[in-house]
Amino acid sequence: MKHDTSRRLVLPYFHLPLALLSLFFWTTVAHTQDLDNATIGGRVLDQNGAVIPGAVVSAILVKTGAARSTTSDADGRYRFIQLEPGQYIVRVSCNGFASQERPAQTTLAGQRIEMVITLYPFGVPSASVVVISTDTPVIDMTRTVVGGTVTSREAESLPIASRSVLDLIFTIPGITEEPLSTRDLAEDRNANPATTPEEAGILALSGAPAYSNNITIDGLDNNDDRAARERFQPSLEAVEEVQIITNQFSAEYGRASGGRINLRTRGGSKQFTGRIFYFFRDEALNANTFRNNSLGLSRLPLQEHDGGFTFGGPVWIPTYKRSSNALFFITYEVDKVLDSALIDTLVPVEQNKAFPLPPPTTLLGRRPEKPGAPALASELAPFISSISTPLKNISFTARLDEQFSQTHNASIVYQVGRLINLRQFGGGNRLAESLLGKSRNSDAISYSDNYVFSAQLINQARAQLSRLAPSFQTSGATKPVVLIALSDSLIAGDPARRSGTLIAGSSTTGASDRREDRVQLQDVLSFVQGHHSLKLGVDFQHVRSTFTDLSDTTGTFNFASAGDFLAGLCWVLLSGRVASNPKPAFQFWDPL
Repeated sequence: MKHDTSRRLVLPYFHLPLALLSLFFWTTVAHTQDLDNATIGGRVLDQNGAVIPGAVVSAILVKTGAARSTTSDADGRYRFIQLEPGQYIVRVSCNGFASQERPAQTTLAGQRIEMVITLYPFGVPSASVVVISTDTPVIDMTRTVVGGTVTSREAESLPIASRSVLDLIFTIPGITEEPLSTRDLAEDRNANPATTPEEAGILALSGAPAYSNNITIDGLDNNDDRAARERFQPSLEAVEEVQIITNQFSAEYGRASGGRINLRTRGGSKQFTGRIFYFFRDEALNANTFRNNSLGLSRLPLQEHDGGFTFGGPVWIPTYKRSSNALFFITYEVDKVLDSALIDTLVPVEQNKAFPLPPPTTLLGRRPEKPGAPALASELAPFISSISTPLKNISFTARLDEQFSQTHNASIVYQVGRLINLRQFGGGNRLAESLLGKSRNSDAISYSDNYVFSAQLINQARAQLSRLAPSFQTSGATKPVVLIALSDSLIAGDPARRSGTLIAGSSTTGASDRREDRVQLQDVLSFVQGHHSLKLGVDFQHVRSTFTDLSDTTGTFNFASAGDFLAGLCWVLLSGRVASNPKPAFQFWDPL
């Protein structure tokens, strides 16, 4: 057994030196690349193109009704920074001019929209002007980062059989599957299917290795510290937006020489909304494998039941005298896959009393084995059986937003993930007792606080506590690993011929347990003045990772033939060393 505990502090960025440099070269024109929020800015002009200073400009988030206001400066310019992405209505008013309202404009994370608004003098009679169209394109002309954004509407329109939110990123150019990927490859479930190494991760951005990526949820860390993948994957229904940046992002989004993926969770609205969903599939449309057809076997059973619900709206407090500004949104999803694996191997016709194996399922086709000398020979017969290998994945996300005032808001997000996966078992020459299962439990709670000191100065503070506990477990954890070399006497090319190594007792991989605890504190202070911007920030992380390896705790016994197994003569003993001569196996294990 191996036990490893590691602790580390992570300080991805600290902006004070950069800030001093920005102050020293204050004449340099800069545009903020805020990847988690949106920016709306522009100028207020009159009908002759002259600037209008002192105009009151308001940006109203349609979903929640939250509003931010500012005034245009001497050059007629206005800007809203650190806005939550969503649909905004922009209203402008000024003494002596008719007020104007721009229709709802959708903003995305990392987007900067420029709006030039023209006000007209009061006429007789006076009336507000609502612009329903504009000749000025509402696009971000200053964006320098490379990547893309997938919105919730686009996600609902895309057919994704896996229901995985991270599969959405493959719609963006420059993103490829991980190295040694086995996705969508045909497989015979009677053989051990190839799997991608865990270190390969799940994707590659701009050709960089997976461990160079940084995956975040609402701007906070969502990485597995020991594997190149995410810590928690929320339900597709819980994500408002998936943002992918492949390169050229600010230093504050560090720890990512490859790229950054940010999942923005969905929040509630002023109206109660909900959805119930259910997806179903089975093996009816699946093709049978070549091996099953050669053996005259039908398709293995496979069913997937994926259901859940969403519900959100305002928080209703009966004893609260005035209306609450709190909004909530919860998502719950359960994915159950009822899969099967086929065990198709040979077992000895006789039994070893010290370590009994399941009897053959049929004596038709019994035949002697042909091992190499000096191994002993015995009779073998087919053992064909299916075994259930289900998967169950539970995902729960809850978000609470509170608008304390026009200049202060906060949100709390709670995440729970539970995974039990027995689909790791490929069958073939492995007996059911060597089944290997995987579990992955994750919990996290985060808090984000935004405070607007002025239209030019905004502070954003974040904090997170997270826990990840993945593990591998074997069905026969208390049994030794028994390996029996199969030497079939049938000629090569015979469909009934079986070869390889029979695995019984326990899995050759062994069990492992891991726990990762993370504390993260983050603060970003943004200041904008005219064409210039300045950011100060710090990101502190404390990660404690514990790994326990239970590999080969019960011993491994390697037999050169089924005859040697029946005689109890093995070549590899408990310590894993190769014996110079076969030793009686019963000296090293107790009868079960």
